[in-house]
Amino acid sequence: MVYKNHQFVRDVLDTRDYSVWPDDIDPAIKVRIRNLRRSHPRIPYVLEVESSTYWGNFEREFIAYSMGILDDVQMHIKHSKEELEMFWTEVFNKEPPKFDEALEEYELLRDYLFETFQDVDDWSQLTFYQIDWDILHRDVRNIIRIQLAKPLSEEWEEIIIPRMKAFFEKKIYKWMSESTELIGIRLVDSKGNWIKRY
Repeated sequence: MVYKNHQFVRDVLDTRDYSVWPDDIDPAIKVRIRNLRRSHPRIPYVLEVESSTYWGNFEREFIAYSMGILDDVQMHIKHSKEELEMFWTEVFNKEPPKFDEALEEYELLRDYLFETFQDVDDWSQLTFYQIDWDILHRDVRNIIRIQLAKPLSEEWEEIIIPRMKAFFEKKIYKWMSESTELIGIRLVDSKGNWIKRY
């Protein structure tokens, strides 16, 4: 079901004209593509995580370990399975949900993460994180940007931020270079203003 939905979004709607929707579009898909516009949607908030190393080597593992979710394509291919299981076992003492279940049941994905249609790994897909978005900063830095609809609640901060830091301290990803370090975590609004540093 998840892969079918992804194919629908990618193959049928990848015309870059998002002003007209088919009459028979699945309501669940409508929700998933709510952020699509003719131009780039304004992303309300971004959680920026800066490291000393290029993110393209370990961004999936980092997000899976610290947030317990990836976009549906990555979860369908079973990327970062071990890190997803670590999150769900350590935080909720249960197995990770499938992506379509998480859309309904996982508050972090449903209420906080802001998906947009992006080009990732040579194809277009809905995702809530990016490693090559250079709107806020013109200088080249090793930053992953997690798109948020609203700032994390205190409860989610208490879960996610320590896990983000632990990922670097404990070298959770076995292929991560020993010299890789966390430089900073900060919350930024749509205008590029820093709201909070962790």
